[in-house]
Amino acid sequence: MRKLGGFLRASLAPDRLARSLVYAGIAGVVWFFFVQPSAFGSSLSVAALVGAGLVQYSDGKPFIIPLYVYVLAAFVLLQLVGLLLGAGGQLGA
Repeated sequence: MRKLGGFLRASLAPDRLARSLVYAGIAGVVWFFFVQPSAFGSSLSVAALVGAGLVQYSDGKPFIIPLYVYVLAAFVLLQLVGLLLGAGGQLGA
């Protein structure tokens, strides 16, 4: 049981987890954009990339990158404005 705990601790190390999410996001974008086109799959892949980039780790402590927070807030605001104006958007779908 100790070996399993050590394996999970090493596998879920913050820097390794963020790196794995970035690689998975890149592979997903390539797959869902070029090989098997899917808007939903591409969206999930980009979400994995942004999620990995949103929280970076320095000295074992997470910190939020302000640029990503501003971009995310702008996207949410644009979606809400589009929904209120009747233009649709992902929230209205």
